[in-house]
Amino acid sequence: MLYVQHPDAQNLPHTISCASFCFSVRLVRLLCGFAQSQEAYDAAVNELFSALNTVNDHLSGSRYLCGDKLTLADVCLFTTLIRFDLVYNVMFKCTKKKVVEYQNLHGYMCDIYQIPHVAETCNLDAMMDGYYKFLFPLNPGNIRPVMPYASAHEFLLQSHNREYLSTSQQSAQILVS
Repeated sequence: MLYVQHPDAQNLPHTISCASFCFSVRLVRLLCGFAQSQEAYDAAVNELFSALNTVNDHLSGSRYLCGDKLTLADVCLFTTLIRFDLVYNVMFKCTKKKVVEYQNLHGYMCDIYQIPHVAETCNLDAMMDGYYKFLFPLNPGNIRPVMPYASAHEFLLQSHNREYLSTSQQSAQILVS
């Protein structure tokens, strides 16, 4: 169920703003990996990590991007974060930092991963295979690196302590069901 269809949906322009921000993070990640010059790569990397720093700071005081409720913006950012250390860090040369090095981003990613039924939709091996085995121009040898420990299922299930940021403990449950 999309956030904007939920009966409690409020503040649509703010939600769209959050979604737009997440979309730009996803695009900049691609620009890093497909940059054709050092200058283009450097600019894309700086923009990407500036955005990640901004959202990491924001998440220090907010459980989700747009407040207490899980929104489409969160889902979009989650799909980028869950792949970041697995794939983007290496393949797209987004190596300045890993998600696990951002306390709030990593906790946020684990928080969403632990929502009932989310983890079962995240086939981490398939994510890696999909990039390392099928994007020939970026990985001509089809060599798949070992999965980083911090991206393993067991690690993602560790305590994230983000519940204290939410005034509505059932927000995620309502929107996922």
